[in-house]
Amino acid sequence: MHWTIAVCACALSVFALAARTSAAVQTDVGVLTCTLAESGERSSDPDSQTRAMLCAFKPKGNGPEESYSGEIRNVGSQTALSGKLVLIWAVMGPSNRDFKPAALEQTYVGEAASAVNDPSAPPKMLVGQRDQAYGLRSITDKGEPNAGQFITVVALKIKTIAT
Repeated sequence: MHWTIAVCACALSVFALAARTSAAVQTDVGVLTCTLAESGERSSDPDSQTRAMLCAFKPKGNGPEESYSGEIRNVGSQTALSGKLVLIWAVMGPSNRDFKPAALEQTYVGEAASAVNDPSAPPKMLVGQRDQAYGLRSITDKGEPNAGQFITVVALKIKTIAT
């Protein structure tokens, strides 16, 4: 009986190690720069807002630039997303796969940093719903408020792919 338990425990640890080894490491695959519309729609929740945006994706390496349209939704500080803004995200993706055209076309979700109510919290990652291998990590200049911390949903649709 003890022999069976020991064999099962060893098999499970080998399986777990193999799964971690075969999992793709996320790497920076490019930069997504989005310009938000000057005003947005307020929802019935006073701390929620949706804004349209136009985005440009510049991949690292030799891939073509892509244009996306989309929208963001934020929960928390309305002042964090007031006026005309440009938001920049590092696009994280799997290191073991080639970047395909329009790969960013999906909805990305994350937990609102305002839920923690810690403005010094590091930027959170928004994770793709269709392909969780891709994520968006907010980039800001030091000393600038990180409006990206208040964004909980980013939806992107491909517009053009430069050739």
